[in-house]
Amino acid sequence: MMTCKDVSTLVSTGGLSDAPLVRRLAVRLHLAMCRHCRAFRRQVEAVARSARAAAAALEVEPLHDFESNIVERLRQ
Repeated sequence: MMTCKDVSTLVSTGGLSDAPLVRRLAVRLHLAMCRHCRAFRRQVEAVARSARAAAAALEVEPLHDFESNIVERLRQ
C-alpha cells in the first residue's frame, strides 16, 4: 500500500503518467480510500488549470491605451 507522502509526491510532480502500471493502480487504490489525497489531487489540478489560464492571458497583447488606463486608475 502506498503512503500519502508517496501519492502526493507523484501527484504534485506529475510523475504519475510515466509510472508503471502497477504503481498507477496502487495510486488509484489509495485515492479511492483516502479523501485527503483526493482533495490534494483536486487542489493540484486546480492550481495547474489556473497557471495555464494565467499563462494564456499573458500571451495576449495589451490594449493600445493600457498604460493610460493604468495611470488614470492610479490617480483616482
